[in-house]
Amino acid sequence: MPVWIVRDPLFGDGGKAKIVDFLTEDPRVSAVVRWQGGDNAGHTMVVNGQKIAVHAIPSGVVRAKERPLLSVMARGMVINPTRVFREIEKLKEKGVEVTPENLLISEGAKLTMSYHMALELARESGVRKKDTTARAISQTYGFHRFYQGVLAGDLRDPDVVRERIRDPLAWANAIISQVYGQEMITEDQVMAEAKEWREKILPFLGNEILVLNQMLRTGQIVLLEGAQSGMLDADLGIYPNTTASNTWPGSIQSGCGVSSHWIERDILVIKAYISRVGQGHLVAEILDQRANIIRERGQEYGTTTGRPRRIGWPDFQIGRYVALISTSQASELAVTKVDVLTGIDLEVCTGYQINGQPIPIFPTTVAELNQCQPILTKAPTWQEDITGLTNFRGLPRGAKDYLELICSPYRYCRLSMIGTGPGREELIVL
Repeated sequence: MPVWIVRDPLFGDGGKAKIVDFLTEDPRVSAVVRWQGGDNAGHTMVVNGQKIAVHAIPSGVVRAKERPLLSVMARGMVINPTRVFREIEKLKEKGVEVTPENLLISEGAKLTMSYHMALELARESGVRKKDTTARAISQTYGFHRFYQGVLAGDLRDPDVVRERIRDPLAWANAIISQVYGQEMITEDQVMAEAKEWREKILPFLGNEILVLNQMLRTGQIVLLEGAQSGMLDADLGIYPNTTASNTWPGSIQSGCGVSSHWIERDILVIKAYISRVGQGHLVAEILDQRANIIRERGQEYGTTTGRPRRIGWPDFQIGRYVALISTSQASELAVTKVDVLTGIDLEVCTGYQINGQPIPIFPTTVAELNQCQPILTKAPTWQEDITGLTNFRGLPRGAKDYLELICSPYRYCRLSMIGTGPGREELIVL
C-alpha cells in the first residue's frame, strides 16, 4: 500500500508543487491529496513557461490535463466554496479543466461560513491583528472544535445547514457586534450563500476514505501534498505564530483516512535558503543587501498575499529539530532554487546561542526564541550559472559542497532532487 508524502518541514514556500508536479509524471500515482489546511497556502508550478498557481486545489490537477489523475480535498481541510470555484475558473483560463472526474471534495471537509469571515476581518482590522491571510482558517477550525462546524456534506440538506448554523451564528454575532462594533450577519445571508454553494459543490462531493483505500489495496500510489509547513504546525511549531492545523504526517489518518504506516516515501522539500512571510521568528534572517538580491532572483513574494518574504540562511538548528521528530519516516530531501544563489557570498546558521552559550534543541516558546542569536559560518560558493541544469555532474564543486553542507542536519534523508529553475523540467534527479 504505497503512500508518498511531499511536505515542507520549515516555514513554507519551498517548492512543494514543483516536486508534486514532477512525481505525478509516474503513471502509478493515481491521486494527489490535500489532507489539512485551507486556501491560505499558495502552490505555484511553471509548465511550458506558464505559471499556474493553486491554493485550495491539489497541485495534481495540472497533470490531469495529460492523464487520468484524481485530486482530493480531504476532510482535514477547511474550504470556502466561493473561493474554490473562483480558483476553478482561474485554472480554466489557464487551460486546466477541473471537473468531478478529476476533483473529489470530501463530504467531511469543514466549510468556512460568512460569519467566520466576518470575525476574521474584524480581528484583522484591529490593533490585536495576527497578520493572517484573512481566509478565516483558524475561525473555521475553531468552530469545528466547539462542535459548531458545518461540513460540506451538510449542504445536501438545507434544513440540516439551517440547524447547524443557528448556535454558531448567534455566538459569532455577539462578538462581531459587542466586541468589534460591526454589523451582524443574518441567517438569511448565510442560507443564501449555502444555497449558491449547494448547486455547484454537490457533483464534487464524495467519501475519500473509501476511494483512497480502494486505490491502495490495488497497488496504486497515493501522493499526499502538505499545505502549510512543519514549523507552522499548531503544536510542533512556534506558537502563536503558527497555522491553525497540524501539518506533520501524524495528522494524515484523521485528515484523509489513510494510515501513516503505509508511507513508502516521505520527501522533505527545502529551499537552498529559507524564507518566511509575515510575523514570527526567523533567527537566521539575512539583514543585509544579500536578502534583497535573493528575494528578487527567487521572486520571494507570497503566492496568496503578494507580501515580500523575509530571507534567511539555511538553519541547522531547525534541521536537527526536524530530523529528531522525523526519524522514523522522512527518507528524501528535495532542495529547490539552488540556482538563485550563484555568485553570492553564502553563510549557514550552525546553531543558536543564548547569552553566549549554545542551546541543544530548537526552542518552540517565544520567550526563549526572543533571546536566541544565530551562530553563522561561511559556506562554499560558486560563480557559474546553473539555471536549467539537469545533470548532477555539471554542478560546480562549490554548489555540490554547499548542498552536502545544508543537507547534513537532516541525518536520515538522502538528497534525491535539486531544483535549478522554476520550470517543470529544471530539475536534477539523483
